[in-house]
Amino acid sequence: MNTATPRTIEKRITLRAPRSKVWRALTNIEEFCAWFGVAKWEGQFEPGARVRMVMRPEIAGDDDYFIFVEEMRAESLFSWRWHPGMKDPQADYSAEPTTLVVFELKEVAGGTELTITESGFNQLSLARRAKVYQENVGGWNEQAVALERYVAQTP
Repeated sequence: MNTATPRTIEKRITLRAPRSKVWRALTNIEEFCAWFGVAKWEGQFEPGARVRMVMRPEIAGDDDYFIFVEEMRAESLFSWRWHPGMKDPQADYSAEPTTLVVFELKEVAGGTELTITESGFNQLSLARRAKVYQENVGGWNEQAVALERYVAQTP
């Protein structure tokens, strides 16, 4: 993890599940929402899609956000863009650059290695950059645990 300059977060975990199951948990919207903490969504994951998501109130107080799906390569890569961090209701994010989230899957002995990378923090305003970076470092650690628990408990 790069902590010197808030540019990129990288998290690597090995999940004790077949790659097809991990892929489904990442790209099937219902499964993704179950482990990611999403209460409601509008849209489906497919390249070019804009998907609106509303977090569960206990996680982010009904905060909503959009995921802009970039690329989906079956069982190997899923990427999307978003405006990271907790939203400030007073802020207009329409002109702010997004960060790129990439999930890369690789088959390894005993399961699937998943690398989660979020890049582009250096393009965010100085006023938001460090705070959002730290929020997302913690957030990806929590999401990795949630995903690991989810794939262990679902058929």
